[in-house]
Amino acid sequence: MATERSILERIKALLATIDGTGSYTFDLSGTDQVFIGALFLPHRIPSAHIYGGNLGSAQVGGTTLLTGYDRTMRVRIECWVGINSTDGAEIHLAPLDAYNDIRLVLENDRTLNSNVHDLIVSGTTVEPSAPELPGLGVAILDVDITYRQTAGS
Repeated sequence: MATERSILERIKALLATIDGTGSYTFDLSGTDQVFIGALFLPHRIPSAHIYGGNLGSAQVGGTTLLTGYDRTMRVRIECWVGINSTDGAEIHLAPLDAYNDIRLVLENDRTLNSNVHDLIVSGTTVEPSAPELPGLGVAILDVDITYRQTAGS
């Protein structure tokens, strides 16, 4: 199995454990709520969509083994949430809660089940004040992942 595939599948599995209990606000644990590479589906809210890309390779003198490569991958995650409130604070905070849910689950498994060296999460949120998103908010996370691969594998 390609490392990139296993990274995306591990992220999908982790996001599906977000169940709205404990530290989590939203519930992504239902069937068909976490997707790899799928377009936004308005009938599945909340939902998370995972996109792999921005791959890089390097060999750093003194740190990378001659038989390997240091790799980077940026994964984008979009988490769409419904907001049924007219309270300005709640409208603003709901996408931030979704961002926090995903950040928490990823940072609790920073090696993605020993598939990678580390990950760093950053991102932004969009609240439904935008005319094209009435009643919807979205958290957009960029996950920068570093890992090492043996050449040719």
